[in-house]
Amino acid sequence: MTGPLGILVATKDALDHLLGLVAAAAEQQVEVVVFLTGDGVLLTEEPRFAQLAGRAQMSLCEVSFKAHGLKGEVPGLAPKDFATQARHAEMLADLPHYLVL
Repeated sequence: MTGPLGILVATKDALDHLLGLVAAAAEQQVEVVVFLTGDGVLLTEEPRFAQLAGRAQMSLCEVSFKAHGLKGEVPGLAPKDFATQARHAEMLADLPHYLVL
């Protein structure tokens, strides 16, 4: 595969799949871009979520994050990575490969 892989995570039960996809992409030296939205932001509360830090470019929907009553820092995300759905739209426009979990 050429070009980065975009992954939209909108479900709270996708962490195993996400970790597996990121690991497989790393083996093939494929860049991964992840956007979490809806219930997908709940993955940030899982201890294993920290395993993604430095292995994928990640951002999340700040509105979804706040709507779920979440706050504080997230491993692997900087303040600039708390974004709007415009970031998700950029993924759709810029990435040749796109998965939805």
